[in-house]
Amino acid sequence: MIELFEHSEFGKWDQRRTSRRLTQDFEVEVSADKLSQPIDVDVYLQGDTTRDMKNMDDYPYRSVENSIEFIKELRSHGIYSITLRLVGKPSDNRWDIYDVLKDHVDAFKTIRARYPKGTLHITVDPFSIGLNEDGTWGIKHSSGQLDYLQTIELISNITLSFSQAGTDSILTLGRIEGEVEVTKRVLEKVGADTTITSFSQNTETKNAYMYLENTPARLDTGQKILIGNITEMNLHTLIDIYEGTNTVIVKPIENFHLITFTSLFLKDKYKIIDFLTAEKVKKALSSHPSMREKVVDILFNIDDFFAKCKKVKIGGYTVSGTYYLQKNFENEKGKYFSFSIIDELLKNAVSASDSSISKIIDRNALWYIKQKGKLLTQSN
Repeated sequence: MIELFEHSEFGKWDQRRTSRRLTQDFEVEVSADKLSQPIDVDVYLQGDTTRDMKNMDDYPYRSVENSIEFIKELRSHGIYSITLRLVGKPSDNRWDIYDVLKDHVDAFKTIRARYPKGTLHITVDPFSIGLNEDGTWGIKHSSGQLDYLQTIELISNITLSFSQAGTDSILTLGRIEGEVEVTKRVLEKVGADTTITSFSQNTETKNAYMYLENTPARLDTGQKILIGNITEMNLHTLIDIYEGTNTVIVKPIENFHLITFTSLFLKDKYKIIDFLTAEKVKKALSSHPSMREKVVDILFNIDDFFAKCKKVKIGGYTVSGTYYLQKNFENEKGKYFSFSIIDELLKNAVSASDSSISKIIDRNALWYIKQKGKLLTQSN
């Protein structure tokens, strides 16, 4: 054997240590209060019933009555935050989009009456109201093109209706320019205490549509940010904060780099300045004068803007494709393996945010808390 070094050189190290691990304790934990359980409510389902959702084992569409009972179970496990994804359109073809909005609001009111403000935090996701068959969102002209003014009017009415009905927060979808600004103006005009939760970095990920029945093989809505375009994602995050969002949701949650960037922006104004004065940002804004004006205003009033940033929260969103994979792991490898995969994902998200994530919207929220409780019981 050739001796390559003197063993005495390493005598200063603790010779009992044969691992690089410094601690046996996890730096972050994911508790029930960090989770928001999404619930897809089909407002036209009657009674205490459910309807299967494509590719989504153990995650059905629920009737209003069934949702109320499900929320009771959530609360018993310490989950007091839900994200309502109200879905469904009348079977009668003679409806318009405002008929759908009314039916969705009525369903929400029934749930809110059972769980008043202060007993359950509800974020409303209005995605289904304006979803078109080609994957775009909003009201179209007769020519088939999206009508910006009518779509903005729809966003205004969604905000007004759900805020007056008592939602804690309204979700903006990250598809239409000025979504947050319009939503904020409506809330201020009526004096509502509803907050804004935003999909600020919404991208054209194919992983988000596992539950749709007829998704095109190459779905591109043309409304969302292209995959990997981090400059645009970060820019929209800051613009949404400028326009008045209260919580920035990183979707998909696997975009840990975006969680970290957002966390840094909220804690260090010089990170904001460095980013907004970078050449790549100037280039991105060169053909978008309305956004450029907002960026200039941010930079000229950076202290006021940063004061606003410090009040903003970060959230994460686990998309349906990730849920689908997790359920496949459960079916093929068992509950413990699937739990480990989910636990790793959630811990990495919290860690990436420097522990500043407020809520993670995850279809497996209740399942995760139940499994965690079982594992704790077994270890004791």
